[in-house]
Amino acid sequence: MIRVRNVRMLAAVAGLALLLGACAGPNAGSLRNSREVGRAFEVFHAYPDYRYWYLNQENNPYAVVGLEKSYGIQDQMWTLVDPNSKTFEKVVGLVQSFPVPGGVTYGAYIIEPGGRTIGVWYSSMGAGIRVDPETHLVSIATGTPWTDDRGWYGTGVGIGVGAGSGGGGAGVGIRLGF
Repeated sequence: MIRVRNVRMLAAVAGLALLLGACAGPNAGSLRNSREVGRAFEVFHAYPDYRYWYLNQENNPYAVVGLEKSYGIQDQMWTLVDPNSKTFEKVVGLVQSFPVPGGVTYGAYIIEPGGRTIGVWYSSMGAGIRVDPETHLVSIATGTPWTDDRGWYGTGVGIGVGAGSGGGGAGVGIRLGF
């Protein structure tokens, strides 16, 4: 019986390692924390060569992203926002004032797979970044605290596999709850 448990545990760990390896493919970008970026958002400074989006609803945003104008996001959860508008100030202020439970709002640079900075990030959540080098579409994977009635730290374990649209990308996601 103990041997069966060990085999199952080893199989589960091996499966998790394979999935994590698949997430770190050739199009994987990253975030690099930056106090400079955080301060820029705090004073509503917008980089002039960037376009901006916010995640979720205007009255309940979880992140704000700025990307070089040649890059874009095609995801219904992200809304394009004019950085010179009152809406931009509103969503940045809400992201700053209402971090996810257990989170601290921070700024970061968005780095494409080749190591070049292509944007900025402001949120209290971490994110997985994927950049399609042909279409310049950026995919951003975050937690979804707005869907969990039990709060950010829901229970359970989940694994999902999906295919993206537009750029033809695919992805693997893992959620570990407490």
